[in-house]
Amino acid sequence: MQKTKELSASTIDAYLFDLGGVIVDISPAAAISAFSKLGLSNLEEQITHGHHNGLFKQYELGAVSTQDFIRQIKDLLPHTTTDEQIIDAWNQMLVELPLERLQIIESLKEQVPVYLLSNTNELHRSTFVRMAYGIENIEAYFTKTFYSFEIKHSKPDKGAFEYVIANTGIKPERTLFLDDSQLNLDVADELGFQTVLVSKNDPMTDILGKMST
Repeated sequence: MQKTKELSASTIDAYLFDLGGVIVDISPAAAISAFSKLGLSNLEEQITHGHHNGLFKQYELGAVSTQDFIRQIKDLLPHTTTDEQIIDAWNQMLVELPLERLQIIESLKEQVPVYLLSNTNELHRSTFVRMAYGIENIEAYFTKTFYSFEIKHSKPDKGAFEYVIANTGIKPERTLFLDDSQLNLDVADELGFQTVLVSKNDPMTDILGKMST
């Protein structure tokens, strides 16, 4: 993986951002806890940081509709559980979207295309687009957005990145990909992307602020 100190804006013609853990702060543990309180436990293996399994994976890939997703979870819970309780528990994963991150993206977009590639689902999308205070829809900050439930591919599958390349015309070697999962970055590296790992100790605001011109 390319080190942060080696990144230079002069070698970048486009940016590709992950969402959860990069732009939006997330907490899979909060969703797991919320579902547990409803009576659905042992979800640690199904809801993991950025990579879901089982029903959650199918929902992420758009193979299951929101209606069926809710129904299948409801079937596992007490009959008094409402759709709204399930939606609220699932959305506990989405914690915060600091406005300064969107401001940086807006600044970048004034110079080069900025894309979003996220492993996400319909319910989460309808929530995070409105999470930033005073912003009606954060999608306006990107040149184009790519969601796993729409493109039927999710990271770290190469197909997700190849879909973006085919539908944008970006050159991987001239594109910086920012993600909080090393597994995703490793695949992007294989395809020639410039990559950088985002973490709580090294957030995107710091990474992009350190870049040379």
